[in-house]
Amino acid sequence: MDLPTCPSCGASVLDEDAAECPFCGASMTAKSTAKKPAASSKQPAKTGAATSGPSVTRNRRETVSDDDPFELERQKQTSKVIPLQRKPVKGKMFRVVCPMCDTPGFASQKVVGKEVKCRNPECLAPVFLVPDTDAAERKITEEKKTDTNQKSKLPLIGVIVASVVVIGGVYFYFTTSVPDGSDLAKPFKIPAISEQSQKSFMLDKDKPTINPLANNGQPPQNKNNNQKKPLSPEEVQKSALESMVELSRYRENRSKPFSRRLAAEAYAISGDLAGSREQIGRIDAVDQNLPFYKIFPLIEIGWIQLKEKDTAGLKKTLDETVELSKKIPDFGGRDTLDLVSRLAAFWVAAGNEDAAEELTRKYQAENSLAQLSAYLQIAHETNQYDFESMIDLHRRWNAPQAVATTLILISHNYDEAALNWAALAPEAMDRTEAVTQWSLAVLEQAVKQNKNPGIDLIQPAEMKLSATGNALMYARCARELATLKKSEQAKVFLTKSKSFLENVPVPAPMKLGSLKQIYTMKLPASAPLELTSQAYVQIACAEAELGEQAEANRFLKNAIQAIQATAPSLAAVQSKQNESSNFNFKEQIKDDLNLNSTDRINRAIKDYRDQLKTLKSAAENRSTLLISLLSQAAKTKLSASVWNFAQESQQAADISLKDTLLDSSLPATILDSNQKNTDLTAQIKKALNNKIPPMKKEDLLVQQTLFLIKNGKPEQAAHEINQSDDLQKAWKGQLSLKLLSGLINESKFEQAIQFVTAIKDQVLREDMLNSIGSIAATQNKVAEFSTVLESNGYTPTERISGYLGLVSGLQIAKARPASPEPTQQPAQQPAGKL
Repeated sequence: MDLPTCPSCGASVLDEDAAECPFCGASMTAKSTAKKPAASSKQPAKTGAATSGPSVTRNRRETVSDDDPFELERQKQTSKVIPLQRKPVKGKMFRVVCPMCDTPGFASQKVVGKEVKCRNPECLAPVFLVPDTDAAERKITEEKKTDTNQKSKLPLIGVIVASVVVIGGVYFYFTTSVPDGSDLAKPFKIPAISEQSQKSFMLDKDKPTINPLANNGQPPQNKNNNQKKPLSPEEVQKSALESMVELSRYRENRSKPFSRRLAAEAYAISGDLAGSREQIGRIDAVDQNLPFYKIFPLIEIGWIQLKEKDTAGLKKTLDETVELSKKIPDFGGRDTLDLVSRLAAFWVAAGNEDAAEELTRKYQAENSLAQLSAYLQIAHETNQYDFESMIDLHRRWNAPQAVATTLILISHNYDEAALNWAALAPEAMDRTEAVTQWSLAVLEQAVKQNKNPGIDLIQPAEMKLSATGNALMYARCARELATLKKSEQAKVFLTKSKSFLENVPVPAPMKLGSLKQIYTMKLPASAPLELTSQAYVQIACAEAELGEQAEANRFLKNAIQAIQATAPSLAAVQSKQNESSNFNFKEQIKDDLNLNSTDRINRAIKDYRDQLKTLKSAAENRSTLLISLLSQAAKTKLSASVWNFAQESQQAADISLKDTLLDSSLPATILDSNQKNTDLTAQIKKALNNKIPPMKKEDLLVQQTLFLIKNGKPEQAAHEINQSDDLQKAWKGQLSLKLLSGLINESKFEQAIQFVTAIKDQVLREDMLNSIGSIAATQNKVAEFSTVLESNGYTPTERISGYLGLVSGLQIAKARPASPEPTQQPAQQPAGKL
């Protein structure tokens, strides 16, 4: 039997005599107008939805699209989502990492507990929650409110349903079999999924990132007054080692074998050799293509065995390093350079000096990357992270790894072996650099131990150098003693320095002679003259720093002449090139060289012009050396003397002395180095009509970043470094370390952390966190730095590097109180600043 059907909603009605539809209230007769829906009968779903009055029971699921929980969730996600920024800017320094694609972004700390949008357009789940400590509590409160609201609606729904129901049992049967819209509006709640989702978006410790190294290392106030008991150094070290191992397992590591290498080093430094070897074995487990990574922790093990005189263990370790050294890549970048100096130092201490010399000769490099590596390895091995005084941004060593090896040996109390090693360098300049750094380290060590820094301490080095080399070494030591407020000793060293040059003639500027002389002339070797020039300029700077301005000017002039002796001036060469283009030059060369055939004349003309090209190249190099030398002097108390010479050279009547220095970056360097000297500034601007040539890009970046750092804007300074893509990455790394060291030396730890966070170079951030970790341990800021690492603001590899520095610093802090009195142990302290 067919049941009557409502012409409005289409529902079947059991009561054949019903006048009104029990579901929608419409008339059961087609002609009736009672409660006629406003919309057309062709769209019953919309008609039912438009009916006025109290809530009406829905009988079709497709009519409850407004109650779709997924639609509500999508609307919620897209309504108040905060987009993350690609780079840190002022007020948005809080670093957030997307849990889906690991893309970092930056926003204000106010985003904690709110939804943010990943800046990666290809992220599969771009919207995620940044949790905070009150997230769970707020969730419980919201659930209680939701349950209360739902319960408050039940009496009203009961009244409405009771007034609509006409047929009891049958109506109950049909209505309860149709799902109610309120059930569909409830989101699906599966505890396992809900809990897993919450865990996947939680940061470490489920708390916002903070910077506890503010207020000179004072810990922040804790609202709940539950102060944790400070951990002992042993507990901190144990926790750091465990964290390193755990973090090494993370897939987000920049390099898992590198992380295992650092963990193995940390265990070795802490004295746990078994734990170190266990981590060494893990390196092959994660990547068998980097076996030379094992050498790094083996070196740390070897130093311990040398100290404990473990002959059998040392032989095993030494053999292992020798075998693994055969697998060092020829062009391994930082890894290779980092390894060379540390391995060479260990081999020299272990008696394998020949292998160390061959290793250094094979992998030595002279570039900014090699210099950066040398600075970092010196700091790591000597535990002296004062990059502000160590790094010279305008000069680099000719043999950085050889110098680093020398200083690492001194830090391990192998002073004599270090001097012998320094003297092995084949080139005079390389040898002078290494021996000079040895002397500086020995003197600074004596000052720290309250000893008299006398000449006798470095006298053994005299036999390793030439007269010019000794002059440079003693002058450099005099400057260092002046910096350490040891003026009387500085004067003694300076007098000794000048004594080595008493019988050395001052080089004369090169002049171009006749056509025949130019045709046959040969340029002198540049290296000895550059060494002589450096000796003179170091003496000049020392004289100026000790107040002897007249003597300083005399030696500065000698330094300039040494550079001018390397090649003719560019103006002189260009003049000769112009003469070779004259119409009568062919007759001139024929007569001067006594040539009698056309072929010989043409060949002579070609050879002469080629000679002028060679001389021009040498002249350009002379200008570069001269600008570098004068820029070096301008950064001391010789700036006025440098400016006077630059003017004289520009206006010189003798073409062999004419160098166009005013068109170079030198005037800008003088201005930048002497901003407080208003008279000199006015002279320079007047002479150049306020048209100052621009500074070198490197000097300009140094000026900008120093200004930002001094004005409390470290993140903007980091941004400037990040944007300088046209400068060498390794040089920018040196600048960054120097700026970081300056902030730490001024106890601006909060700004130091901001600076590190804003640096784009991930490897450099690892080096910086390593440095800060060691400093934090020696300055009793272990808890604060540990909190920084646990804040999840850095990658696993960065955190591992920070923990390595922390472990290294803890060992140094542990050794200091137990060390003997300085008079009993002369070589206990590290090498110190350079």
